[in-house]
Amino acid sequence: MGIEISKTDRYYQIIIPISESYHDKSVRNFLDYLRLKAISAKSHASEGDIENLSEEVMQKWWNKNKAGFSE
Repeated sequence: MGIEISKTDRYYQIIIPISESYHDKSVRNFLDYLRLKAISAKSHASEGDIENLSEEVMQKWWNKNKAGFSE
Protein backbone atom coordinates (compact mmCIF):
# COMPACT_ATOMS: atom_id res chain seq x y z
CA MET A 1 0.00 0.00 0.00
CA GLY A 2 1.39 3.41 -0.93
CA ILE A 3 -0.30 5.44 1.80
CA GLU A 4 2.02 7.73 3.75
CA ILE A 5 1.25 9.22 7.18
CA SER A 6 3.28 11.85 8.97
CA LYS A 7 2.68 13.83 12.14
CA THR A 8 3.79 17.19 13.43
CA ASP A 9 3.03 18.92 16.71
CA ARG A 10 -0.08 20.45 15.14
CA TYR A 11 -1.50 18.03 12.58
CA TYR A 12 -1.42 14.71 10.73
CA GLN A 13 -0.69 14.56 7.02
CA ILE A 14 -2.01 11.58 5.09
CA ILE A 15 -1.01 11.03 1.47
CA ILE A 16 -3.21 8.55 -0.38
CA PRO A 17 -2.51 7.76 -4.03
CA ILE A 18 -5.66 8.20 -6.11
CA SER A 19 -5.42 4.60 -7.32
CA GLU A 20 -5.64 3.43 -3.68
CA SER A 21 -8.83 5.38 -3.16
CA TYR A 22 -10.47 3.68 -6.16
CA HIS A 23 -9.49 0.12 -5.36
CA ASP A 24 -9.65 -0.11 -1.57
CA LYS A 25 -13.12 0.03 0.00
CA SER A 26 -11.83 0.88 3.49
CA VAL A 27 -9.89 3.85 2.08
CA ARG A 28 -13.02 5.05 0.21
CA ASN A 29 -15.06 4.73 3.39
CA PHE A 30 -12.45 6.69 5.34
CA LEU A 31 -12.41 9.47 2.73
CA ASP A 32 -16.23 9.56 2.68
CA TYR A 33 -16.21 9.88 6.49
CA LEU A 34 -13.74 12.78 6.33
CA ARG A 35 -15.83 14.53 3.65
CA LEU A 36 -18.96 14.09 5.76
CA LYS A 37 -17.23 15.53 8.83
CA ALA A 38 -15.99 18.53 6.83
CA ILE A 39 -19.43 19.21 5.36
CA SER A 40 -21.30 18.73 8.64
CA ALA A 41 -18.91 21.09 10.45
CA LYS A 42 -20.10 23.87 8.12
CA SER A 43 -23.79 23.03 8.51
CA HIS A 44 -26.19 25.09 10.59
CA ALA A 45 -28.87 22.37 10.51
CA SER A 46 -30.34 21.27 13.82
CA GLU A 47 -30.69 17.64 14.84
CA GLY A 48 -34.42 17.95 14.14
CA ASP A 49 -33.76 19.32 10.64
CA ILE A 50 -31.55 16.34 9.90
CA GLU A 51 -34.11 13.86 11.24
CA ASN A 52 -36.89 15.47 9.16
CA LEU A 53 -34.78 15.38 6.02
CA SER A 54 -33.88 11.74 6.66
CA GLU A 55 -37.56 10.81 7.07
CA GLU A 56 -38.45 12.67 3.88
CA VAL A 57 -35.73 10.89 1.89
CA MET A 58 -36.75 7.48 3.26
CA GLN A 59 -40.43 8.14 2.48
CA LYS A 60 -39.65 9.21 -1.09
CA TRP A 61 -37.48 6.12 -1.57
CA TRP A 62 -40.21 3.86 -0.23
CA ASN A 63 -42.89 5.44 -2.41
CA LYS A 64 -40.69 4.91 -5.47
CA ASN A 65 -39.65 1.31 -4.61
CA LYS A 66 -42.52 -0.24 -2.63
CA ALA A 67 -43.96 -1.98 -5.70
CA GLY A 68 -40.91 -4.21 -5.79
CA PHE A 69 -41.69 -5.48 -2.28
CA SER A 70 -45.38 -6.34 -2.68
CA GLU A 71 -46.53 -9.88 -3.34
